[in-house]
Amino acid sequence: MSKKDEYLTLMESQIKKWDAEVDKLRAKSDQAGADARAKFDEQLKAMRASRDAANKKLQEMRTASESAWQQMQAGADSAWASMKNALEKASSHFKK
Repeated sequence: MSKKDEYLTLMESQIKKWDAEVDKLRAKSDQAGADARAKFDEQLKAMRASRDAANKKLQEMRTASESAWQQMQAGADSAWASMKNALEKASSHFKK
């Protein structure tokens, strides 16, 4: 398996984990009060935008040549970091 394939597999797995985490947070927000739900809905929009950006980078990398995907990796890593930060921010509100 090439480095590109390994990276893509890892990122696809990470997106699935994030989706599952978002689903858990959504269930917690459903049990919370209206204030918590409203805050979560705002954060959910940000998480979806970050996830969509990360997924778009992943799709671009999937079709890129071996040399081009390496150049795209930095942009993808940035999109992953943004998604991770958004998820951690949303999670922190329910851990309090």
